[in-house]
Amino acid sequence: MPPASISEAEIRDWCVACLQRMIDFPAAPVAPDATFAEMGLDSATSVYFVVELEDWLGRELAPEIVGDYPTISRLARHLAGGAEDDGAG
Repeated sequence: MPPASISEAEIRDWCVACLQRMIDFPAAPVAPDATFAEMGLDSATSVYFVVELEDWLGRELAPEIVGDYPTISRLARHLAGGAEDDGAG
């Protein structure tokens, strides 16, 4: 169960750990600033990742969130309510 107030760092660390368990793509390490595509996430893996993240956060997320925020760092910043980030770039 996640803490009541989750920091950007906690979300980032959880995402890294989750993706390390989920993907088997040794050419691209799970890094907070690597894109999900660079890490080898396909559409099925992305959906599974979002479902796991929803369960951990205790809130519903849009399935396309990994496309809108294409790195762990950007996703964590968005989910933690950090600086506005439109996902572009």
